[in-house]
Amino acid sequence: MPISANRSRDQLSRAQTLANTISAELHHLALQLRPTSLDDLGLEQALSSYVQEWAKQAHVKLGTHTRGLGGQRLPMPITTTAFRVVQEALTNVLKHASARQASLLVERRARELAITVEDDGRGFDVEAMLARASDEDRLGLLGMRERVALVSGTVTIDSIPGHGTTVIVRIPIPDQIPEAA
Repeated sequence: MPISANRSRDQLSRAQTLANTISAELHHLALQLRPTSLDDLGLEQALSSYVQEWAKQAHVKLGTHTRGLGGQRLPMPITTTAFRVVQEALTNVLKHASARQASLLVERRARELAITVEDDGRGFDVEAMLARASDEDRLGLLGMRERVALVSGTVTIDSIPGHGTTVIVRIPIPDQIPEAA
């Protein structure tokens, strides 16, 4: 019986180690999807941190510009959507574009938040890619459009094979923004 008890303890120990690893990975993924810095510091700081980390890993020259984000906070659904859209657009640059350079402009205007991500990568046929993504249940571009539509925004994708890609997101900002709690 001692052999069986040792085997059971070893299995239990491996199961606990695996559970701890899974828990840590889920926590890391949750923070990537919606970092606490969005709540604590706002969109501009959360994007700044994300972009710095992205640029280190991507080895792509990234110009980043923000305008009008200081001061009053945006509603959290808009902030979260903006953050996730930038994540998805930059992930696409990294995974698919083979770009040397990219740029990110996030600008708060009077009644909208505008996000532009451009790259000098290989580009693609937008309509063919969207049709294929729908057929293959791929969520990148379609997920971006759906996420932005949930906050009444629009996504425009301009790309030509061999000539890079521009993603433009426009999200309306309500006239009355409730005070943060």
